[in-house]
Amino acid sequence: MGRLIKNHWARLIILTAAAWQVGGSIEGFIWPKVFWDFISKNLNGAVTPVPILQILNLLLGLFTIAWEWPLKPLAGTFPHRSIAVRLALYPLCALIAAMMYQTGDVAIYYLIGISVYFWAYSEGETSNYFAENDVPVNKQLSFDGKLHQFYHTAKCSQVSAETKPAAKSQPSRYLFRQRLDSRDPTPSGDDKSSRSVSFPRKKKRSRPPSSSTPPPASLLRDTIPPNLILLLVGVNPGILTGATGHAYAHPSNLFWKLLHSSGITTARHQPSDTYRLPKLYSVGNTNIVERPTRDASMLTRSEMDAGVPVLEAKVAAQRPEAVALVGKGIWEALWRVRHGRPIRKDEFRYGWQHPRENMGRTGAWDGAPVFVATTTSGLAAGMSLAEKQAVWLELGKWVAQKREERSLSETLHD
Repeated sequence: MGRLIKNHWARLIILTAAAWQVGGSIEGFIWPKVFWDFISKNLNGAVTPVPILQILNLLLGLFTIAWEWPLKPLAGTFPHRSIAVRLALYPLCALIAAMMYQTGDVAIYYLIGISVYFWAYSEGETSNYFAENDVPVNKQLSFDGKLHQFYHTAKCSQVSAETKPAAKSQPSRYLFRQRLDSRDPTPSGDDKSSRSVSFPRKKKRSRPPSSSTPPPASLLRDTIPPNLILLLVGVNPGILTGATGHAYAHPSNLFWKLLHSSGITTARHQPSDTYRLPKLYSVGNTNIVERPTRDASMLTRSEMDAGVPVLEAKVAAQRPEAVALVGKGIWEALWRVRHGRPIRKDEFRYGWQHPRENMGRTGAWDGAPVFVATTTSGLAAGMSLAEKQAVWLELGKWVAQKREERSLSETLHD
């Protein structure tokens, strides 16, 4: 068991003892009759409170909790880091606790914690490396000193692990050379040297191709007829989406749930309804990158940036009333390409963006307003479901209003 583990174990035991000490001292104030006095053989006996003991136990318990937790003013100070100070103070805590009945058992916990701390103090992390090499490491008998020593040990082991592969090839060649020499028990010195020099080196074999084959081309197709109310833009198809051709097909994806809860669709649809959305709701779908991956983090920045002009061309050609980007990463790529730098934290916001950021702008058209929605991926846990629903609800209200306006306009024309 390493010293750090022993320290944490002792710390938990002492925290338990301190919490019990605080509770016992408070109990002593309000409930003095707590046990039968077997010493005086008075079975109806009571213990008279001793205020000074109760106050001392209360203060020591609170101080120990603040020290072991620790509070910010104590964190990193010498008393907090030092095991030696603990070994001097906690026996006093155990003695004071043992003098009051309500906290008598606390003394046992203190003694156990002291024993574990002493165990950590006396042993610590050891390494043969430090015995053979005089390394200037902080060797103070303190928690911080041993932590530095542990860090140095881990660092050295990492370096030695990195050098192992380079040395591994040498013994095998040496042993094979010895076997060649052992066939002729009396070779001349020249023969030995010539053998060692003319020893044929094995040609490096080319690394076999990886067994993990790239995923097949995505079966998902864009649904962008002209004059959509809303064009939804995803990052790229997932593996299941690429294989089935149905958008956001993975069961953990919240896309179809958020479409319904926001009011963009009036029913909860399945991924197989991907190609029905334009006709039913005037809502289309596309992606900034076509290559399917397990998750969007596997895409490179250059792939994302390369998809921006393609996306702009699609919007300019089909002219949807608005474009919704399903995920912050798409907007970051657009911003990088347009402004030549990453978007700053204070510049980003979900929802509708400034009109100057409209997509697909041409000389005869002002472009489609951009709405940045949250990602719907089940792998993204940065926002709660309620937070995501709040963002999507704003978009859903706008889509429902536009749909009503179109329906009313068609009715009037009829």
